Amino acid sequence: MENGANDLTPGKEVPSANHEKAALDALELAKKEAEIAQKEMLYVRAEFDNYRKRILKEQEQAIKFANKNLITELLVVFDYFDRAIQHSKILKAKADPEVSNFVSGVEMSQHEFIQLLGRFGVELIGTIGEKFDPERHEAISQREVDTDAADTVLEVFQKGSLLNGRLLKPAKVVVGKLKN
Repeated sequence: MENGANDLTPGKEVPSANHEKAALDALELAKKEAEIAQKEMLYVRAEFDNYRKRILKEQEQAIKFANKNLITELLVVFDYFDRAIQHSKILKAKADPEVSNFVSGVEMSQHEFIQLLGRFGVELIGTIGEKFDPERHEAISQREVDTDAADTVLEVFQKGSLLNGRLLKPAKVVVGKLKN
């Protein structure tokens, strides 16, 4: 054989243009498949992260409001305290020191009860003079007033409550309305 001639040794294939093109096409296809797999993996990872965040948020909410039923029942007891104190103010005004001391003890117990509820995320709502808010107040009556007291709470029949910012029950109030 002469120098420069193709080596045509038996068993050795000479690369042809078709083989090179097929190899390049296969390589290009493999790159595209790898890109698709990479995008799918990123999508699945993002979906999983979103799922994990959603589950953590749901768990946080479940923990935050796990006491809702218990607190709702305890608020009934608070309402009884409140009514007892409202009715006992007349008795306390009388000069009997034993009755006065008893009423003071009930007031102190109610105050401690309010503190306890506060530690568990309960906020009592509904005070005289605040602006009427239909999201937080239930108007059980209206009373005609001058312009400065229109749409304000004039009287609170029953306190409302929030649990961690979420309304448990609205305050039952009397609202001022403009005189005709």
